Amino acid sequence: MLTSHVKKILVLALVLIAAASYWSYSFIGGGEDGSPLDNLTRAERLDLKKNIVVLGVDERPSEQDTGRSDTLFVVMLDTDNKDVSLLSVPRDTRVKIPGYGWDKINHAFAFGGHKLTQETTEQLLGIRINNYVMIDFKGFKGLVDAIGGVDIEVEKPMSYYDEWDGFTIDLAPGMQHMDGEKAIQYVRYRDEEGDIGRIKRQQKFLRAVYDKVTSVEIIPKLPALVEQANKMLDTDLSLGDMMDLAQALHGMMEKHGGLHAAMVPGLPEYIDGISYWIPDITDLRAQMAEMQGAEMTERYREGAERMEAEYIRNLERAKQAIEDELNGVTDEDEENAKDEAKDAEDELTEGEAEQENDKISGKTAKKAEEKESSKRSAKQAAREFAGSGSAPKAEVKETPKQSYGGVIRVVVINCSGDPVKAASARERLAGLGMSVTDGGSGNLREETLIVSTTTSGRVVTRLTEAPFTHGMSISRNPGADYDGIVYVGKDYK
Repeated sequence: MLTSHVKKILVLALVLIAAASYWSYSFIGGGEDGSPLDNLTRAERLDLKKNIVVLGVDERPSEQDTGRSDTLFVVMLDTDNKDVSLLSVPRDTRVKIPGYGWDKINHAFAFGGHKLTQETTEQLLGIRINNYVMIDFKGFKGLVDAIGGVDIEVEKPMSYYDEWDGFTIDLAPGMQHMDGEKAIQYVRYRDEEGDIGRIKRQQKFLRAVYDKVTSVEIIPKLPALVEQANKMLDTDLSLGDMMDLAQALHGMMEKHGGLHAAMVPGLPEYIDGISYWIPDITDLRAQMAEMQGAEMTERYREGAERMEAEYIRNLERAKQAIEDELNGVTDEDEENAKDEAKDAEDELTEGEAEQENDKISGKTAKKAEEKESSKRSAKQAAREFAGSGSAPKAEVKETPKQSYGGVIRVVVINCSGDPVKAASARERLAGLGMSVTDGGSGNLREETLIVSTTTSGRVVTRLTEAPFTHGMSISRNPGADYDGIVYVGKDYK
């Protein structure tokens, strides 16, 4: 049973989750009147859970700069079922910021602080944000030190120098007691696993923080911890809200060992040399309906399709503008072209006007067709990769499709040439509570590889915990009947 003091302080785990994300994230239109791209009113957005936007910011008032939100995620709290879900929003996500136009979502904080960030996030996700938590990360090291540090087993040597930030990482393998400085190094380290490895380390870090703040030894440290937290934390959550959140966090850690986590689905895109994360709006809104426990109404679906069409138009315009600049097309030329287009539009017959409108609708339909085609291609690629015996068996299709809270489903394909190794992999994965299907044999490969078909943090984290050496990648396929494919290579032990 948690003491009231520990309940109050447990909510600070959010601070450290955000801090971990801050140091490890390195990611890679509607009407001109500022109306939402999906044409939904705020009352039509989903609100079946208490939704809290958490901002990790680096404020620099001495530099006359409000800073930017380098970490952004939304906590979805179901107080009735004591359930907590978390959605990470990449800081490079391309959005239309109300009153400012298209930009990266982390710039919303610089334009209008947490209020504009909250409004922008609501319009992106199609949910109502109820509260905010804002964290200034300059105090991260002090906060970790205030709880007396954390114990984490470093899985391998970590040595790295970041020339851009002048930051050195140097950690030896084995169990270590980490102060704030070392904790930053651990959650910031990059290796060949990329974001997958960082997600796994963040989960370990969160577990270590949880173990510490729920231990008896935290009680004498509470005054220093509260003082440090007050320096870096700003929120409109009431004490009752914090208690509910702390209790739910406690329940999730005890029952499930972590939070249900996911990331905004999408793809990276470079526009004029700038890196953006382009969200897949229709998939995102379906994900939001699932995470909120809501039905996907026709109105909500139409709003998502409308918004996705606006994203397509905006990307086309942005790429055309770059092409025009390269070809020497001036603003005057563009204005003349617009005038000519307007004159031509005025001369269109009613039938011709309908044809023009159909072109825009056709692009949306084409995008949907391409998405469906990509789903089929992903499945086909998995079969071709694995060779003649690779087809996932029919029983996989009889199970429900991907869900955040269900059993992890994997297909094991033997690419080692040794049936004993494949059988061993199936047994060990089943021992972790996964639903395992024999995918037969595939083309020989040297290294064992696990491919996640979803960006769900919960699924990816569980797959990385496979008890054997393996590479890891994500090949997102929302239509898959399984969560991961395991290609057992010759290196399997």
